[in-house]
Amino acid sequence: MIKRHTIASTVMIITICIVISIFFWVSYQHINDVYQEETKLSITNMRKLFLKDTVNNIIREIAADRENKREDYKRSIELRYQTLSYEPSLSDKEYKDYFIHWFSADYSKDISQNEWTVLLWNNNTEEVLYDPARLHNGDISETLKRVKPLLSYYRVIVHGEVFGLIGVSRNYIDNKVKEEMADKIRKLRFENGSYVWVNEIINYHGGDNYAIRLVHPNLPGTEGMHLSTSMTDIKGNHPYSEELQGVKLYGELFFTYYFKELHSSEVSEKLTYAKLYKDYNWVIDMGIPLDDIRKYIDRTNKKSMETVRSQMISLISLMVIVVGCSLILFLILERLYTKRIRKQMELEMKKDILSKANSRRYGTIELTRAFKAFKKNRRRDTAIVLFDVDNFKGINDTYGHDVGDKVLTEIVNKVYQVIRSSDSLIRWGGDEFVGIFRGLTEENAVYICEKVVSAVAGLKIQQGEDYINPTISLGIAYFNKKDNSFEEVLKRADAAMYMSKKAGKNKASLID
Repeated sequence: MIKRHTIASTVMIITICIVISIFFWVSYQHINDVYQEETKLSITNMRKLFLKDTVNNIIREIAADRENKREDYKRSIELRYQTLSYEPSLSDKEYKDYFIHWFSADYSKDISQNEWTVLLWNNNTEEVLYDPARLHNGDISETLKRVKPLLSYYRVIVHGEVFGLIGVSRNYIDNKVKEEMADKIRKLRFENGSYVWVNEIINYHGGDNYAIRLVHPNLPGTEGMHLSTSMTDIKGNHPYSEELQGVKLYGELFFTYYFKELHSSEVSEKLTYAKLYKDYNWVIDMGIPLDDIRKYIDRTNKKSMETVRSQMISLISLMVIVVGCSLILFLILERLYTKRIRKQMELEMKKDILSKANSRRYGTIELTRAFKAFKKNRRRDTAIVLFDVDNFKGINDTYGHDVGDKVLTEIVNKVYQVIRSSDSLIRWGGDEFVGIFRGLTEENAVYICEKVVSAVAGLKIQQGEDYINPTISLGIAYFNKKDNSFEEVLKRADAAMYMSKKAGKNKASLID
């Protein structure tokens, strides 16, 4: 039974350890899946923020560059205005020559490139005196009305009847900014092969030739090519159509498309942010391949798996130690338990539950042992005593069996107070008891037994208003050479007990 209990406990511990391991592994897998998803989302969001910030910074730089150039040309025009207005002593003809000489001699190159917008005319006659860019169309008022809105900044110089217009066109500044920013964008370099490219929208309705690719650092040979919303990526998606619809509706968008790596057949997915700079009809894009995110997650997952494997080995080792220690502990506990149970069983086998005298089974062992000792040494010094309670049936009939049991217990307690610790008292059955008194002569045995009889007779057991005064009749016998077993000495002790009863009870009798 104990071994079964040990095996069952061991199996239970191993099962618990296995369940814990499985739970740990399943939990790790779930946590790892969540971690990978959250990591991917977190990195993607950071990449989106990086893309958006980079493109917005470029747009802010374009706006700042436009404003700076406007201010630069404004200061330059003011300086020229002041210089050209500083000759009040010149006649109209002289001033005309002076004005023409200023621009044709010093800025003829800039004028040919349309940097400056210059017009000189006689305000009375409306005769055009100098028009290097051929702005005049027959009516000076209409010409001015048409030209002025095209200028970023201008001043009108008045010298007598001669009027002069100097300014810089918006297109010139914008073209200058476009050229410089396109060159800057081409030179931008980022980690992971990221770059910025620019498409200029020609037709917001889409279709063929809806846009021109202005800047593409990765494919410079494609700059200037026309784009179509029907163009697809490597997997058949329509990124240009998606981009156009997004910037039309929201001004910006994130989208992905697939492409083939340069000098490679590997297909990659690119996360892209596109924003429309409406003033130039530019769509400024920047993309980051998503493969590096997957590679990062794979590397992290590999490290996590190595850590988990190490933890699993540690956990299994710990479980082996726990199981081993548990088995050792169970073996120790089993031995202690077995020893305790054995003692308890021996005690139960030795003692009578009711009277606390020795049991008949144990008494049989003691009588056998005493008889063997006699046979071995032939010493007649062990008295075998047999007694029962006088009129015990009457006590049971009068007061009940519970009271009878109490009487037996009180008698046994009293007998134990008289006999020695080396003596043995056995409940042989019912109200009949056997005593084994070692090392006593017949005379001493009679003396001890009479003390026992007298002590029991002195008991007063209260039961309600009554007192029960039990007595015993006792017989004493010794082993002799003719005995073949202890039963024969018991028969003689029984005969001696009946001698006591015939003599009036409450006595001790010795039989030879």
